[in-house]
Amino acid sequence: MTLDVSYHPEALAELRADVGWYEARGIGLGDRFESSVDDVLDALVEWPESGAVWPGWDRIPVVRSRRLVDFPYRLVYIVQPGVLVVVALAHQKRKPGYWRDRVAST
Repeated sequence: MTLDVSYHPEALAELRADVGWYEARGIGLGDRFESSVDDVLDALVEWPESGAVWPGWDRIPVVRSRRLVDFPYRLVYIVQPGVLVVVALAHQKRKPGYWRDRVAST
């Protein structure tokens, strides 16, 4: 099953901010971060249920996540008919679950 990808507006803002933050720390580092996000998304659109169910999440829609390679972030997402919705790009060491209210608005 191949899905389209959509971003919650706040998740898209996080992506842009994080790419900028990494790019400011080293030329090309922002591009590497964005490529890591793209690599995870490429796998998830083919195998959307391969991400881990968010611990303690027992509601519908099911929230899943997948860790980025080489960066301390998780891509948090839900699957809706025909589309994978990125809910957050969550740093693994900051504010766990801050994105929970976004799930209801997708």
